[in-house]
Amino acid sequence: MARKAAASADSALSITLARARAHWLRTQGLAEPLKGSLEEVVAATGWVRTLGGVDVYLAVRARAPGLRRADLDAAAEASQLQVVPAVRGCIYLVPRAHVPLVLRVAEEAYRKRADREHEKVGLDAKELADVAEAALVALRKGPLSTDALRKAMPAGVVRSLGEVGKKVGLSSTLPPALRHLEFEGKVERRTEGGRLDTERYLWRLTARNPFTGAKVPAAAEERNARLAAIFFRQFGPATVEDFAAWSAFSQRDAKAAVARAGLVRVAVEGYSEAAYVPEDVLAALREKVPAATSVSLLPAHDLYVSSHGGPAWVTDPKHHGIEVPTWGSAKGGTLGEAAHIFVRPVLDAERLVGLWEFDPKADDVVFHTFEPLAPKRRKAVLALAEDTATFLREDFSLARSFSLDNEDSVQKRADFVKSLGK
Repeated sequence: MARKAAASADSALSITLARARAHWLRTQGLAEPLKGSLEEVVAATGWVRTLGGVDVYLAVRARAPGLRRADLDAAAEASQLQVVPAVRGCIYLVPRAHVPLVLRVAEEAYRKRADREHEKVGLDAKELADVAEAALVALRKGPLSTDALRKAMPAGVVRSLGEVGKKVGLSSTLPPALRHLEFEGKVERRTEGGRLDTERYLWRLTARNPFTGAKVPAAAEERNARLAAIFFRQFGPATVEDFAAWSAFSQRDAKAAVARAGLVRVAVEGYSEAAYVPEDVLAALREKVPAATSVSLLPAHDLYVSSHGGPAWVTDPKHHGIEVPTWGSAKGGTLGEAAHIFVRPVLDAERLVGLWEFDPKADDVVFHTFEPLAPKRRKAVLALAEDTATFLREDFSLARSFSLDNEDSVQKRADFVKSLGK
């Protein structure tokens, strides 16, 4: 499974996979909570996908124990954390300081596709600008959903794109105009009802354009390098392939970004001969660290598990053959081969040792570990499960992972977890 690299490159340091895992755990704030605001915690540990379910809360709560739903919602309402299009065109919760760079990177990827789509539907720059200007005028009265905004605009300004538009995913000229305004920093999205467990958005004028005073490189190559520097600080040691998978860059662009970011190469035994970290991280990797005593209940899509190509690197090889539900596949896969599992992991220190889910019928958290835990460790997991169950019961009606998740599918995953113990 280890990934090879060109023999000509020299490594600044060689470490074991166990040492890399220990570093990942600490960098992710899972060995012990990081100090600072929620904005600072997310900036240090990685942006979080907002899929319209509870997983965004679970991801941040794993790194900020005791977090309540209202705490994260308040940080988003205050724009300390913002819901924006980011890498891969996906919507992430991003710290305010990173928003200008993130929007420019997302725009670069979006434009390549959007220009082709706009040509297909006959949407030119003038019409796009006219729709955008009318939207800005309508939003002066306050935040509106896309549908409410369309109704508030003068008749005839927004044009249906018909069957041709449906083929490229554009119902009318309003969504591309809003995306254009978002990338210009003139409007921002807010989740409906102020909760992050939804993909229904309100659009509002920005109180302050995020690009005002921001130093975002004009050249895409420099922006990509800055993105690489952020990723490898959050998730290094990691490989070019890991960065490319996360960012959706081509291997060529990812490699160029890594080279331009001034990262240093680290060999990780059994993982890759060419992993990378910022140079100032080398000292930390050389230090011995105490064995972690933490336990964690993570969301299914947590980047601690998926940012290095899948759960295999944080799971004991003897458990690699365990079959689990996977994201985007009805067949499922194994812990040793899956890139994205669709079931929530249990961590004992840095190792994935089991799975958990919220059981709607039992109204409680259920979990299974692949092997019996030591009594003190099991007691810690039980206490965390009870705390997590209370959090989910009090703050959410359903512990769904994403917007289209439903009670039946959540129950099915809970039943799967329970079946592992039979």
